[in-house]
Amino acid sequence: MTKDTGGSPRAAGGQETEVWGYKEVGEAIGVQAGTVRYYWSQKRHLLPAPDVVLSGKPGWYPATVEAWKSKRPGQGFRTDLQDTAD
Repeated sequence: MTKDTGGSPRAAGGQETEVWGYKEVGEAIGVQAGTVRYYWSQKRHLLPAPDVVLSGKPGWYPATVEAWKSKRPGQGFRTDLQDTAD
């Protein structure tokens, strides 16, 4: 992720926190960085809300991406076939 001239994100304890950009998120979920960029620019509902914005670009903490990834439906998931009646 690009560095922000205004300083880097810090955790509550003042320690440096890793922030992932498009490339790192793509690697984590198995898609190209361009796909993640497209998800963000056109289909924001496909990504979690960014934890930070650096130089106008979204950034996510690894824990945010991993938590979202664990709940992300797999390829071929059909929402129209899900039983919504409880």
